[in-house]
Amino acid sequence: MKLIFCIDDKSGMMFFGKRQSQDQNLREWILNYAQGSKLWMSPYSAKQFGNNASVSADDDYMSKAEENDVCLIEDGSYSTDNANEIVLCKWNRHYPADKFFDTDLKAFGFKKVNTEDIAGTSHEKITIETYRR
Repeated sequence: MKLIFCIDDKSGMMFFGKRQSQDQNLREWILNYAQGSKLWMSPYSAKQFGNNASVSADDDYMSKAEENDVCLIEDGSYSTDNANEIVLCKWNRHYPADKFFDTDLKAFGFKKVNTEDIAGTSHEKITIETYRR
């Protein structure tokens, strides 16, 4: 399973139950990244993708996702136990946050295998880091 997180410079993900930011180019990147796999997320996250047939939304998506599926995690709890790849999409900014990505990737056997920068529509640069077990 592959997990995608969007985080700020302090690993913040959300503030008062709302995502810190969103970006159209990053949504396109996520859809391309998940191409050929089932893309799971919460109904909250799915709203930003409109009626895209590639998106499967469910409150319990983490338990329904299978080995080759991709999960975009914004607002729910998560586990890295079944993950073989984690993607961190970094906003390269500081935002207020009360929910954080607090997983020590190295401690769970993940190693950075790729870094790329994309130009966003709301952010000049979004850094995407890929980690694999």
